[in-house]
Amino acid sequence: MSDLLPALRALTAFTPPSTLPGCDLDALAPVLVAHGLAPLASYQVEHTRLAIGLPDRFRETLLGVFQGTVNDNVLRLVTLRNLLKDAREVPVVLLDGAAAVDWLYPHMAWRPVSDLRLAVRGRDGAAFAQAVARGLRLDRTGEGGRTATFTDGSIEVTLQEGLWAGGPEDEPLFARATPAPAFGPRVGRPSAEDALLATVGDLAQASLWAPLIRYVDLRELLHRPHDPASVLARAGRAGLSRALHGASLLVEHFFPEVALQAQAVRPPLGPVERSAVGQVVDAARDPARLRHLRGADQAARLLVAP
Repeated sequence: MSDLLPALRALTAFTPPSTLPGCDLDALAPVLVAHGLAPLASYQVEHTRLAIGLPDRFRETLLGVFQGTVNDNVLRLVTLRNLLKDAREVPVVLLDGAAAVDWLYPHMAWRPVSDLRLAVRGRDGAAFAQAVARGLRLDRTGEGGRTATFTDGSIEVTLQEGLWAGGPEDEPLFARATPAPAFGPRVGRPSAEDALLATVGDLAQASLWAPLIRYVDLRELLHRPHDPASVLARAGRAGLSRALHGASLLVEHFFPEVALQAQAVRPPLGPVERSAVGQVVDAARDPARLRHLRGADQAARLLVAP
């Protein structure tokens, strides 16, 4: 286990301990930044007893990222709300950071919104494009037409049809979404089960070697009320069983407090599959390892991606 992991756990806990486990702070700061954890860590440092005894250079590095994240999140969310007002007749499901930031996280700056992604049924894609044409232009399509990216020149908004970019249209994702009226009358947020699977789909596309903030998302989704049997069944139908198996092992490794919940949604695999996925998991266990051998991520993606 990386000697940074206890400190990472402390700084990403929503109720942190009173002291920071000992570690190399010069090594910790860039890892926090690289994994998208610096804003959350900065808040915990500045608003709890964790700040006691920490050098200014460490705190200032995190604080700069926190302030930048606050401004960026506000800009992105305001932009998203404005464009969805134009598309008020189109059913939309928020994904990724836009769905998580004011649902899973108590403070909007704790989770970078990053790229804006929305789920829109294929038959509604043209209506969405027409509705937002005043502010956004179509920049590109991908995944055989299953994704479309719009831009205003500075911010991008990507549409997808299913649980992950390029995945098939997933009707339950839309049918089970809960209303998010702050964004528009026909905008929803995924159910906990679907958000969990969408997160796993994103992790699979990243070969499970994803920024640790995505595993914080998964941790918090596992804390939410959800139906493990539904998650397992949906994962099997969607081809996400290997990815869910690996992601559940990793989130349990990073955050042992959700071990029972992770085990409840871990699909059983045969011995060969389990061994192969285990090798991908082992390569992703150390958050301080920010680079991998060339080609290893592609091989891992072939194994775990649906």
